[in-house]
Amino acid sequence: MKWDEPPLWPVAVPSLAGFAAACIPYVFPKTPQPEPTGGRAELILGANIGMFFAFFPQAIFFVWFIIVILLWLAQSMYVWRRNYPAFRIGTWIGLGAVSGLFIGGLFGHLILV
Repeated sequence: MKWDEPPLWPVAVPSLAGFAAACIPYVFPKTPQPEPTGGRAELILGANIGMFFAFFPQAIFFVWFIIVILLWLAQSMYVWRRNYPAFRIGTWIGLGAVSGLFIGGLFGHLILV
């Protein structure tokens, strides 16, 4: 995928969705679980790999979330200029979603409690 101009939705939507998902338990104590959605297999696989890469090292290395957020921001600055495969775009979206979860979790725990 390649864009002529920097797109806003792949940068803002995953991060805001992760942020909102992290804040939901603090705002609404009991919510139903969402149904999984389908789509291009490569994009979904890339997003899952990106989220796996962002989540699991956090158990060993406490400040891993800072690296994930900085990596996602760095990718967001240049990924729109090149023609990457769907897997790479999915990885970028997965990192954005987890970055939003980390930031939203901190916001929910420190501000909304």
